[in-house]
Amino acid sequence: MTIPSASGLAQGEGPVYIVQPGDTLSQIARRLGASVEDLAARNGIADPSRITPGMELIIPGFEGVEGRLRFEEVQVGELFEMAAMEFGLDADTLARLNRISRPDALYAGQTLVVLEREDGQADSLPGRMVLPKPGETSLELAARLGRSPWGFMPMGGGPFERWTIVGEPLLDAASADAAAVFPAPIQDVAIRPLPLVQGLTTVFRVQAPGLLVEGELGERVLAFFPDDDGSFVSLQGVHAMAEPGLVPLSLRFIDTASGEILYAFRQPLLLEEGGYPFRVLNGVPPETIDLDVIEPEEALISDLLAKVTPEKYWQGPFDYPSRYYTEEFVALFGTRRSYNNGAYLSYHAGVDFYGRDTPIYAPANGRVVFAGPLTVRGNATYIDHGWGVYSGYLHQAEIYVSEGEWVERGQVIGKVGGTGRVTGPHLHWEIWAGGVPVEPLSWVQAGYP
Repeated sequence: MTIPSASGLAQGEGPVYIVQPGDTLSQIARRLGASVEDLAARNGIADPSRITPGMELIIPGFEGVEGRLRFEEVQVGELFEMAAMEFGLDADTLARLNRISRPDALYAGQTLVVLEREDGQADSLPGRMVLPKPGETSLELAARLGRSPWGFMPMGGGPFERWTIVGEPLLDAASADAAAVFPAPIQDVAIRPLPLVQGLTTVFRVQAPGLLVEGELGERVLAFFPDDDGSFVSLQGVHAMAEPGLVPLSLRFIDTASGEILYAFRQPLLLEEGGYPFRVLNGVPPETIDLDVIEPEEALISDLLAKVTPEKYWQGPFDYPSRYYTEEFVALFGTRRSYNNGAYLSYHAGVDFYGRDTPIYAPANGRVVFAGPLTVRGNATYIDHGWGVYSGYLHQAEIYVSEGEWVERGQVIGKVGGTGRVTGPHLHWEIWAGGVPVEPLSWVQAGYP
C-alpha cells in the first residue's frame, strides 16, 4: 500500500515519513528501526502522543538518503535483487532502509521500506524476465521470441553474452508484456493463507504452462497435481505445534522435454501462531497415554497417510460426518492438552462431535485405507480422498466398511461410540493434508482447493 505524497520535503537531512491516520510515534519508530526518543528529538516533538496525519517526520540514522518513505509488501518469488530493481533503488540503499543483513531472508509478505521514485516511473521491473531453454543461446532465444538479442541482459546487469545458463533468467527490456516477479513462461505462484498459520491447510497454486513443478515447505515435500484450470495445485498442512517464525519454501520448475530444472527459487514464508487454547483432561485410561503404546500407533497412521494418490476423488466442500450437533462441538482442533494433569505435550488433532450410537457419514468420495481397532483411537476408519488428503473417524462403536472399499459421499460408514482414549462417547473427526492433521471445519465451510 503506497503512502500518499505530501509537500514540504526537507532536503539534505535524511528521509521523510508522512504520518498516516492511526499512526503513533512508537509504531513509526518500530517500523523504521528508530527509537521514540531519537525520533522525537530529531523532529522537535515535545509530546510524542501528539502527532497528526500529514506531519512530516525526518527519520534519524539514514544520513545521505533522501526522499519520502513508503511501505511495500514483498511478493511471493520476489528476491532482494528484484525488489531493488522494482523500486529503483541500489541494493545498499534498500538494505540500509530496512536494516537487512541477510538479503536471502527476505520473506513473502514482509513490509519493505522504500523511497518514492524521483523519475516518475511506476514500480516494476524494467522488463519481463524470460527463461532460456536448455542449450539455447541468447541469439536463439531472441529469434524464438522475435526480439533483438541486444535487448536481453542478465538480472544482475552486465554486457550482452551470446551464451545462456540454464536456471538463470534474462531480462527482456523490450518486452511489451507486463513485468512480473517470475520469468516467462511461469505466470503466477499463489499461496493461501499467507502468512502461514499453525494447523491450517496451505494451498499452493502455480501457473506454469509446459513445465512441471516440485518443491518443499520446510521438511515437507510438496506434491503438485494438475487442476481443471491448467494450474498445478499442492495442499499441504502446517503442523498445529510447528514453531512460529520463518519456514523456507523451495520451488523448482522443470522442462518436460529434457527433465532439466529451468528455474528454482528459495524464499522464507512467515508462520504465525494459531491461537489455540489449553485444556486438562482427567480420568483418561493410563494405557492410552503410555508412550510405548502411543508412538507405534502414531507411526502406523502417519506412514499410512503419507501415501499420495494422484487422483482427486472429492468435489467442492466436504459434508459434516454427523447430522447432529454441527453447531456445537465437544472439542475443537488445535487445543493443547494435558492428560491426567500431565504436561502439555500434545494437541487435539481433530473436531469432536456429540453423539452416542448415532450414524457416521462419509463427507466425500474416497477409498477406505484402514478400518479396525486401535488402543488410543479405538475403532477407527481412515478414507483416502486423493491428492494426499485423508479423513479419519475415531472411537466408533461399530465400523460398517472395510479396507479397500470405495465409499460415496453421504454413505453411512459407522456408529459413534466410546472406544479408545475417551472420557465419554463422541465422534473424533480428522482431516489430513500432506501428511499433517489440519483444522477440519474449513473443509466444510469453504472447501479446497
